[in-house]
Amino acid sequence: MSPRVQASRHDHTAHRFLRAAAELIDASLAPSTQARPARLRSLDFPAALHWVRVDDVVHIAAASAGTGVSRKAFHNRWATKDEFVRDAVLYTLQYADDPAVDPDTFVRMLPELATGSFARGLCHVADSLLTHLESHPRSYLLLHLGPVIGQHPYLDQAVQQSIRKTREAWHVGYLDVLTRMGARPRPGWPIERIELALQAMLDGFLVRGRLQPTEMRDATWDGASLFADTVIAFTIGVVEPAGEDSTGSRVMLDRLLGRPPYPGE
Repeated sequence: MSPRVQASRHDHTAHRFLRAAAELIDASLAPSTQARPARLRSLDFPAALHWVRVDDVVHIAAASAGTGVSRKAFHNRWATKDEFVRDAVLYTLQYADDPAVDPDTFVRMLPELATGSFARGLCHVADSLLTHLESHPRSYLLLHLGPVIGQHPYLDQAVQQSIRKTREAWHVGYLDVLTRMGARPRPGWPIERIELALQAMLDGFLVRGRLQPTEMRDATWDGASLFADTVIAFTIGVVEPAGEDSTGSRVMLDRLLGRPPYPGE
């Protein structure tokens, strides 16, 4: 009788377990609840927040509030943990506990930061905005939930409403920055499109800053962070001096490289 092969985390059976886990992870990040395992379908709130415990919430609230806070008081307001977590996510995202640090309030300060030359002012605006977001951990909450928010229509709808409610302030803020610097958006780049692109950049830089903090810090060049330089490079293509004839950014790039015109231009 041959000796039993010692189990290993790298053998064929281990690979089957790992592959099953990978399938679960993929399923947890799918854009909808279709074809998800029953266990995942049973979670009404994002699984990323499964660690939130009612006992912890009650303990922390009681420590700061004193009387009137108990587990019974909690369940008089939320019958289930699922209902509470959904409300807690929205409360946190909306900075209801600390409106003064809400980025949607900070945006009104952006034009005041646009001082000095166009490039220097733009660097100041970009770095101030990214630093503000990085200094508040909840800036990462939506990035944490974004990939799975479509699985939770209640949250998705509420978040979309919040985004629509606050976007106008960002459009006004960014347009005020350009106006103060004597610039305007190029054709094809309305301020709404510029704001959406900048928001996507911010999302990416927030995540990458956590993944590669040293590399991101070392990428600073001539006093400008990588984010600020990226915003400058982007801005070159989407704005022009106010009052000058318009030339599309794609046409400009084609001319610079000596290429045929961009289709449709």
